[in-house]
Amino acid sequence: MNSNRYLEPITDYGLPITDYKLLVMHQTTIPTPRALLLLLTAAFFLAAAAFVPWLGLLCPLLWGITAVLIRQDIRRSPQPADFSVERIHLGKLAVRAHNPIDVIVHNNSGQSATIWVRDAIPIDFRVEHERTVLTSHLPRHSVVTLSYRVWPARRGEYRFGAVNLRWSSAWGLVLRQAIVGEETAVKVYPNLLNIREYEALARRGRVGQIGVRRSQTMGRGSEFEQLRDYVPDDDYRRICWTATARRGKPITIEYNVERSQNVMALIDCGQEMRARALGGARTTRLDLVINAVVLFSYIAVMRGDRMGLMTYSDDVHAYLPPRPGLDQFYRIVDALYGVHGRPVETNHDRALRYLHNQRQRRSLIALFTEPTDSTGTLALVRHLGAFYPHHVPLCITLRNMSIVAAALRAPYNMRSIYERLLAEQLMDARLVWQETLRQRGVMTLDVPAYQLTSAVINKYLELKERTRL
Repeated sequence: MNSNRYLEPITDYGLPITDYKLLVMHQTTIPTPRALLLLLTAAFFLAAAAFVPWLGLLCPLLWGITAVLIRQDIRRSPQPADFSVERIHLGKLAVRAHNPIDVIVHNNSGQSATIWVRDAIPIDFRVEHERTVLTSHLPRHSVVTLSYRVWPARRGEYRFGAVNLRWSSAWGLVLRQAIVGEETAVKVYPNLLNIREYEALARRGRVGQIGVRRSQTMGRGSEFEQLRDYVPDDDYRRICWTATARRGKPITIEYNVERSQNVMALIDCGQEMRARALGGARTTRLDLVINAVVLFSYIAVMRGDRMGLMTYSDDVHAYLPPRPGLDQFYRIVDALYGVHGRPVETNHDRALRYLHNQRQRRSLIALFTEPTDSTGTLALVRHLGAFYPHHVPLCITLRNMSIVAAALRAPYNMRSIYERLLAEQLMDARLVWQETLRQRGVMTLDVPAYQLTSAVINKYLELKERTRL
């Protein structure tokens, strides 16, 4: 696979750049310490008039002079209409990654000014280094670009508010301030940086660094690849006897793994998937599953397979039939950016019946879920097992490492004894549920949260090499 050729669409994903032109909505004027000092000077003469009465006559004069100076300063300074502001960012931001935001300020007046810019970012965004106010000197008839980076905590659609722009006056007596622009929408997508990392490692043959083993696809499939000279380690059943007779030496047939096979990713979005999978971190089981499915989908379409997606909870929310190519990968990412867990009980019965009615050809059906009560578990076993042997069903769950640790911890008081007993019961129930699935022909994959992505990809590569699809 030529990694350089496939990296370009991912690098461009998120374009075109969204360019928002911002117009003035509201303005105000704020006196500076310099102006306040002039006013306090007049107040000094007013206080001194108690001892020297004629000094009180200077107070109104100084106030009048200060008012005239402030008015002239405002007139000589750039006006709100002299500024135009643009906010530029990628149209598709990545979740849990630093995304650059540029605020471009144009000074169309004949006066220079020092400017301060504060952007109104969504509440779920964090600003890098807490730089909420950006400042710069802006000469006359010039442009300046102020940059910062935001870190979105969750996927979904958000809105930037108006930009707060403040600038100094010509003589420094006042600060002018304007709230410019309107709210603008932005979409936060699953993080695609994992794909760039995978491609970079794949080019150097080091995908093992992220837990993905290298795929040995040659000679294990059933699609003809090429003829080559026989080597001692080759299976004698791969010898092409007609080519051997023609060339006068042993010739081996090399096969490649089949392409254009169906792969369906089913994502449970019910209440169990809303639980945090990494202790105190805000990352939920669903967040980890979506990150895994994004990279899983990319690798599948790059290997020529047809990738599909279905999300559901109490009902089916989205269904994308299996299709090949990068366009399908982009459709999957678009379908996943707004997926969130719902506080409802998952209806596996309805979702798997819906998938069965699509009557698609033989597929790898990878279901990401978490078992709940016995009723839901029985429905999942019954309907997922019904896909075998016409399909290859695979049930993927996240192992709760805190329960595993509690089951292995040596008890030291009555409370710890009860905790260990409960943990062992939960683990036994989980093992029984997994064994029931395997008896119905469903493969299971139960892994810790931090191993989910690599485990899913390795299982997919293993099934491809064993020609199970």
